[in-house]
Amino acid sequence: MPHANKLQKKYADRGLVIIGICATNGAESMAATVKEWPIEFPVAADIDGKTNAAYRVNSYPDYYFIDRAGNLRIVDCANAKIEEAIELLLSESAE
Repeated sequence: MPHANKLQKKYADRGLVIIGICATNGAESMAATVKEWPIEFPVAADIDGKTNAAYRVNSYPDYYFIDRAGNLRIVDCANAKIEEAIELLLSESAE
């Protein structure tokens, strides 16, 4: 969570939006985590598992990047490549 908070702060003025999606079986503990940590982005629970199924989530955390046009561009991004992916997509035009 601290790393995601730092990224949100660093890139918010350029248009980055982070949304955390918690799996069904972790939703209750995530609610407690959100209260305990200063998470600076929205976190939602995938109550019926449809989001995890649609994105074929296979581990946690998984990172998926949607560009400014609403297209899914990067799937299951490696932790070491997250900031590179953010820079790449934010450098593109919104058109």
